[in-house]
Amino acid sequence: MAAGYHRFPVAYQALYRKHRPQTFEEVVGQDHVTTTLTREVVDGKVAHAYLFSGPRGTGKTTTARILAKALNCQNRSEEGQPCNECVSCVGITNASSLDVIELDAASHNKVEDVREIRVNAGTVASMGGAKRVYILDEAHMLSRAASNALLKILEEPPDHVHFVMATTEPYKLPDTIRSRAQHFDFHPISRDVLRNHVESIGAKEGYSITDDAAALIVEHAAGSARDALSLLEQVAALGEGKVEVGMVTKALGLADRQAFDRLAAAIDENDAPAALELVATLASQGADLRHFVAEALGFFRGVFLAQYAPNVDEIVDESAETVDTWRQTARMLDSGDVLRAIDQLSDVLAQLRDGREERLVVELALLRLTRPETAFDSASLASRLDRVEEKMRRSPAATTPTATPTPQVEASAPLEMSEEAKPPVAAVADVGDAKAPEAPMELPTAPPAEGLTLEGVETIWPALVARVRDDTGPRRHALFRETTPTAVKEPATIVLGVPAHLPFHLEQLKADLELQRVATESAVELLGGSVTFEFEATADRQQAPDIADELPEKVPDKAHLAVAPEGGDDPTGLILEELGGSVVADD
Repeated sequence: MAAGYHRFPVAYQALYRKHRPQTFEEVVGQDHVTTTLTREVVDGKVAHAYLFSGPRGTGKTTTARILAKALNCQNRSEEGQPCNECVSCVGITNASSLDVIELDAASHNKVEDVREIRVNAGTVASMGGAKRVYILDEAHMLSRAASNALLKILEEPPDHVHFVMATTEPYKLPDTIRSRAQHFDFHPISRDVLRNHVESIGAKEGYSITDDAAALIVEHAAGSARDALSLLEQVAALGEGKVEVGMVTKALGLADRQAFDRLAAAIDENDAPAALELVATLASQGADLRHFVAEALGFFRGVFLAQYAPNVDEIVDESAETVDTWRQTARMLDSGDVLRAIDQLSDVLAQLRDGREERLVVELALLRLTRPETAFDSASLASRLDRVEEKMRRSPAATTPTATPTPQVEASAPLEMSEEAKPPVAAVADVGDAKAPEAPMELPTAPPAEGLTLEGVETIWPALVARVRDDTGPRRHALFRETTPTAVKEPATIVLGVPAHLPFHLEQLKADLELQRVATESAVELLGGSVTFEFEATADRQQAPDIADELPEKVPDKAHLAVAPEGGDDPTGLILEELGGSVVADD
């Protein structure tokens, strides 16, 4: 061997190039496109211009090359598949064919470039009977003048010339060009199909891939085969052929799944220290906070869907485990808090794109989510008012009966009285004109819900509670959200349990026909049939089972309520605590 001579290995190819499909059958997840193109090739009815649109990495340019092969293949199969062995096929595979010209419209977007295409298109192909195919990638980048010049050749192209325009933004192309091309929309590859593809390529390369790692790679590829294989290659290099979840999260700078559960719990418990500790943990682990915010936004979107769509598993392309997590969180969080989280995280994502200091912006956002009193938007104010109402209802003085009369207190608005506390209709008729008693409120009539189960009720429960809030307002919603489905009885009756320490809620729920009507109407839409509701007291989780026996059987009359003890939860103190401010005396 001569001195100074070195044998260089064959140039390395990335996985997405090494395993690029070479026939229509190998294209992943685009059967609606490849089946049509194959039939057109077989029938000899290939259009002179095609428009391939869709997300990145879904096979637009690859399919255009396969179409060029099929048009020029000397040994094409009866099914329209190229042989990949003849001179023409090999030349197109190696990008050395004179009959396939690929142009990047981003860099060839001037009118002079298109005029050159027009001149070259008029020449004959390299071999007799061959077709010349022009592939314009990112076609939406053409200037207006270049688009007009291209339109001229699309109107009257030579018989041996075909154009394939690939773009991720077809709406930016002029209507005149779109109308002269056969348009194929490439869809994001479904997760199941893409996962099989990733595992197949990994097996060919000798990688050891866990199921969770493959699922996580596919999730972050967002339907792109190229992105999935690039990430697979990166993680395999990091793990020396082993592909595991920890390596995927490390390569992407992701937070683990438990981080979102911790964030949801912090919001539910108004635990600001826990939220700030979560940010510190993520930062110490090297997680990308921008990715975390984007992932958290997607998580709360899923929770939102679980609250309002009982069939969420049918309308999203997610694993059953992910959907179950959404539903569990949907039962824990109030719908208002979920919407507030989506709004706050969306704002944070926009601020991070502007180059703001990442950690500080994320910390402030999580502080506003866990401590609504630090925010000034209407959603946060509504959340704080709900907390004031909740503390007022749970105050011990509100449910303690006594013979001591209560001093008269002026209120800014009249208090609503329960149905039992109102005077009977006969008493009202004795004064003034006679009044007929009001007819009971009609509940919706529909066939009883069939196959009703407790599990089915629990599935639609977040959506039902959310609809009650939307249709009845915060006061009735506060009563209804204290209930929990405990049993299902025949015929189509749902038993709702109310904690034993809330007898006032139980009586209000039994007497509030308007609330029952709204809940029943919502249940008809969600369950496909009518149901009835029964309310009963249930044992408290942290109290002895027999404590319910010590509670009053009926809501006490207002005249028998005791004055709140000193140091207790008085309304003024609660408002000052939750909403801030001070007492101002009139001069």
